[in-house]
Amino acid sequence: MKKILLPLVATLLIAPSVYAKTLNLGHAMSLESAAHKGMVIMADKVKAKSNGELKIKIFPNGQLGSERDQAEQVITGAIDMAKINGGLAESFEPTFKVNALPFLFRDIPHMRQFMKSDAAQEMLVTSAGKGFIGLTFYDSGTRSFYAKKAINSPADLAGMKVRVPGSPTMMEMVNLLGGKATPVPFNEVYTALQQGVIDGAENNISSLVEMKHSEVAKFYSMDQHLMTPDVIIISENAFNSLSPAEQKILKEAAAESLDEQIKLWDAIDDMNKAKGIKEGVTFVEVDKAPFRAAVKPMIDEAKKDPKLAAFIEKIEAL
Repeated sequence: MKKILLPLVATLLIAPSVYAKTLNLGHAMSLESAAHKGMVIMADKVKAKSNGELKIKIFPNGQLGSERDQAEQVITGAIDMAKINGGLAESFEPTFKVNALPFLFRDIPHMRQFMKSDAAQEMLVTSAGKGFIGLTFYDSGTRSFYAKKAINSPADLAGMKVRVPGSPTMMEMVNLLGGKATPVPFNEVYTALQQGVIDGAENNISSLVEMKHSEVAKFYSMDQHLMTPDVIIISENAFNSLSPAEQKILKEAAAESLDEQIKLWDAIDDMNKAKGIKEGVTFVEVDKAPFRAAVKPMIDEAKKDPKLAAFIEKIEAL
C-alpha cells in the first residue's frame, strides 16, 4: 500500500495546482460596494492571467479587523493585502497626505485622470521600504458631511463631534471647519451615530446608504470637500515573494480592475442616492466657497513640503 501511496503523494506535490499561491485581501466594505465588486474583478483577472497559479481570497465586512487594523497587518506581513481609505494611508506614508487635502481635485474627471496617471504610479510606491506598497487607487466618489441636521455652512459644524478615519489631515480639516474631529473605526460609525458618541460623519453617498448610516443620519450636505481615492495595498513581503511574472500579472489586473470599478461606482452610487431619497434622506445643495476658504491654508501649508508640493503640482497640472 505504501508503494502505491508514495508515488501518489509525490505526484500531488509537484502538481501545479498544489503550488498555486493565494493572497488574502481584506476590506471593511459590504458585498454590495463598488470596491468589493472591483476587487472580485481583480481576483478573477489574476486567476485567469496566471492560469490559476495565483489567486486572491477576499475577506469583506471587516472580517480581518478595522481598516487601520488591516493596514497594520499588511505592514507586518500578517495579511497580504487590504483596501483602505486613502486618507488613512497617510498614517503609514506621509506622501498619501496629498490625496486627503480638501478641494484639491477640481472635479471627478480630474480625480480619475490622476488615478490613471504616472503621478499616481509614483505615489503608490513611495512607501517602499516601510512594509507595503500600493497596487492601485479605487474610486470612492466625493465625501460630504451627514448628520441629523443639515450642514449648510462651516458655522453649522461648530462644536459638532464629526467622525473621521484615522487621518491627521482629515482631522485638521474638520477642526478648521469648526467641528471636533473624532476618529472612529468605519464599522462602528452606525452605533456611534445612534448612541450620540458622534454628532455626524463625512463620507460618500454609498457608504451612507450601504452601511445603513442613513437610518440614523437623515441629512447629507453635499459640500464635496474631499475626493480621496481608496488604495489597495500589499505587504512588501508578499509582493517580493512573487515572481516577476506574477508581480506583472498582479499589477496589470489591479490597473484593469480600476476601469471596471469606476463604471460600477457610478452605477451603484446613483442607485444608492435614489435609495437614500426613498429612505427619507434629504440631500442638501450647499455653497462650497465658505468650506473651501476655511481649509485653503491646508494646501498652502502642504506646498511648503517639497515632496508633497511635487505631487500637488503634478495633480494641478493635469
